[in-house]
Amino acid sequence: AGVALYRLLRLVALEDIIGRGAAGTAYLAGKKLGISLGLEKLDALLELCDALKVGIIKVPVATETRVRVEVFECVTCSGLAPVGRVLCHFEGGLIAGSLTTIFKQKIRAVETQCIGGLGDDACSFEIERR
Repeated sequence: AGVALYRLLRLVALEDIIGRGAAGTAYLAGKKLGISLGLEKLDALLELCDALKVGIIKVPVATETRVRVEVFECVTCSGLAPVGRVLCHFEGGLIAGSLTTIFKQKIRAVETQCIGGLGDDACSFEIERR
């Protein structure tokens, strides 16, 4: 019931109330939460996401110039039929906020793949360092 209620609030109620601006609101809420956590290491983010059942987080690309974060079994969209757009704005914000404190620089996470939104195998976020 927890996941069903979260999805109902996030994907239906929030969009009905705010409209298309719901994506930005969800991203900013996730980012503020991520920053407020004050995480200092990437492993801490991975452990937290596992404990909160956000999804199975993997970082297949992490170089000085490029970072990609993948979320498998994403709480927001895993198991949904594709709708033609990315859906996991809260998760992107949470990742961006957490990485902002870990890397000590402004971070933006851009979702490029989505399980439920686009029918991909994972939700994938390209990390932009500013």
